[in-house]
Amino acid sequence: MTEKTTSSLNITQEFDVIDISENGISPSRVEVCVEDSINLLVNGARVASLTITPRDLEAYAYGYLICEGIVSGIDAITDVHVDYPDIHAEVSSISRQISPEHTEIRSSGCVGIRTTWDTLCEPLGEGITLELQTLFNSMRSIKECAPLWKTTGGTHCAVILDECGNVKSAIEDMGRHNAVDKAVGTALLHGVNLSRCFMVCTGRLPAGMVAKAYRAGISIVASNTAPFSTGICLAHQTNMTLAGFVRPPRAVIYSTPERIQFDSQLKKITERNITFNQPDIFS
Repeated sequence: MTEKTTSSLNITQEFDVIDISENGISPSRVEVCVEDSINLLVNGARVASLTITPRDLEAYAYGYLICEGIVSGIDAITDVHVDYPDIHAEVSSISRQISPEHTEIRSSGCVGIRTTWDTLCEPLGEGITLELQTLFNSMRSIKECAPLWKTTGGTHCAVILDECGNVKSAIEDMGRHNAVDKAVGTALLHGVNLSRCFMVCTGRLPAGMVAKAYRAGISIVASNTAPFSTGICLAHQTNMTLAGFVRPPRAVIYSTPERIQFDSQLKKITERNITFNQPDIFS
């Protein structure tokens, strides 16, 4: 598993600009995220070409193969090496036969494997439970794990944490789907048991984002912004806990709230026996 010729790649570029603000108009120099293109090849066949932040590419390949269901587990991946701009992955078995004509453009602009979401019907197990405060603290940790965003304002971030709130992997990328793939791949390469973890991320949560966490075995996914209808329906269908608008002290739980442990004051609300109707927009 080697990564070649990527250490010298820049992930930001400086530009001269005119800065307009309440303080006036002045020349300035800013850092901007670099957008680059890569090709992912599996056993020599190209399965995707996409734009990406050009780092953590080995982790990206591992995460993409798992999160798109191309392989069933990390043991099926025998080698990954980067010969920029190509990422070569060798696998011993393929769970989904894929080719470029089977790919689709996702809502973030990334490339995924075309999926009928109603085929993802096997629910996840019991999973983990979280204190509400742990969820809030984890969302605050995104700012600490996103130095590139602080510099450029141009990245998304995905953070995987264990049930105690300890960060296991944290990745930034120009695309939110890419960030999830890289975070999952990084965690797997470090031997993390993802079934005992949860994920927080920036950006909206469509079905494609929820499906990535599902295939990785992550039962709780939270974002600082909104989910889409397909993401909510898929979370219900697969017994996942989906939280949006997690901005302490506020959060909206869209599915399987039993995994979030509220404090004694908030627990009074749940004692009203709140139930969720099962939505279905896939049929």
